[in-house]
Amino acid sequence: MNASKSTKFVEITKSMLLVVLFLFTILLLYFFWGDTPLKNLIRDNPQQHESLNPAALLKPDYISVCLGGGSHTLAPIEFNTIMDCFRLFSEGGNLSVEAITKEAYDKAVAYPSLRAAFTYYVPFSVICEIYGIDRISGSDAIDALSELAYVSDSDELLYVADKIAGKHFKVIGSRCACFETLKTEISNAEVGNAMYFTLSTYIGGGSNNALCPVSFASAISGASYSLEDFSKPNEKAGGIVKSFFSDNFDFVRQIREENGAVIYMYGHGRTVVTANVDGTLEYKREEDGRASGQGRYFDALEKACAFVSAHSAFQSIDGIEFTPCIKGAVVNPGGKRGYRFIFGIETNGYKIYYQAGAPVTVDVVDGRVSYLKRDLVNVRLGDLDGAAASREVFPAFDLLWVNLDYMAGVITELQQEGLMDMSFESLVEMVTRFDCGYLKSSSDKTILEAVWVVTLDGLEFFFGLDDGNPLGWRVN
Repeated sequence: MNASKSTKFVEITKSMLLVVLFLFTILLLYFFWGDTPLKNLIRDNPQQHESLNPAALLKPDYISVCLGGGSHTLAPIEFNTIMDCFRLFSEGGNLSVEAITKEAYDKAVAYPSLRAAFTYYVPFSVICEIYGIDRISGSDAIDALSELAYVSDSDELLYVADKIAGKHFKVIGSRCACFETLKTEISNAEVGNAMYFTLSTYIGGGSNNALCPVSFASAISGASYSLEDFSKPNEKAGGIVKSFFSDNFDFVRQIREENGAVIYMYGHGRTVVTANVDGTLEYKREEDGRASGQGRYFDALEKACAFVSAHSAFQSIDGIEFTPCIKGAVVNPGGKRGYRFIFGIETNGYKIYYQAGAPVTVDVVDGRVSYLKRDLVNVRLGDLDGAAASREVFPAFDLLWVNLDYMAGVITELQQEGLMDMSFESLVEMVTRFDCGYLKSSSDKTILEAVWVVTLDGLEFFFGLDDGNPLGWRVN
């Protein structure tokens, strides 16, 4: 009996020691991480944080209203409003798709109309699924949604352009009153701080319906910025790095390179986070060999949004919240089954353009996030909120006249063709968009410059907003 009591005492003592050791370990971790709240040390998977809404990110780059006669203005209308009308139009499942020529499409949208334009790849089927559009007969012929257009009084039609494939369509249904809201938007449209004309109207011919502002007033100006630094320990930067390893950071190996970069490695190199000296942060996860196929676009975007949200990918170390947008989507990047999403950032309604790289890039391969690269800037938002007086800036159309030789030279260099004698009309036909915003140059200058951005197919040119001088270019 004494032996039995002795054995029980030993077992109780062992259990108490294990509890004490466990609590002692937690306390050591708490003191080790300094001011980190204790609840953060026992948090669940970081992907359970509130995520970006992927459906909200899938929105047009702009929505324009054609006033007739080649003149346009941008419409302050929500994309949801357009899609609500489309959903009512589709009820009953009696819609069908018919291919049309580009000429027929251009002729239709030259009448008073409304167009929602996407400059990145998004499948037409995904937009239909998100907004509950009933099955459309023949819609499999439409891959990418580049433009969705409603022409006033054509209440039995919608128009779709897939500019990636060079295809145009009309969606045919029964005439109904579901487009009254859009009709009102078109009839009540007013020119704001800019009226736009199509390039074909500007030069009195041609077929380019890209919009160019007649005049443009802006209050944006340049602002200095600093690079983020994840190589030095501080609460915000350290918290972002640790978030990639969940609760396992005490098992993470740290390697400091000769150039100052710091590599964080876990699980025999299966998970690696690199804090580069240029301010970028890269996450790589070794693929586990499980092939799940390419997967669905929207499912991959959901995973990408959850991942970047969990790791504060749109908030700078200084706590500045940027507004994310989708700049590009690549199918099967590097031959791997999945998607690469390239995220841009906006502030005060203007995009920050990068001459090299991108603010955030995420690869979703075989259904899992395998790569993330973050390249944000620390800039005071007060320096970007229109501190300069509103003024008329360099005329957008004149950018093409003044910089014809420069742009032709770049195109020649890239295409290795004899295009130095490119005509002005030929250059105009290549332009797809004018925009203005901020430029993060690939030079050593740490200034976000206020710029015009002239987009050709797959190529962006940057010019000073006030003087029209060339500031560089990039291939998308």
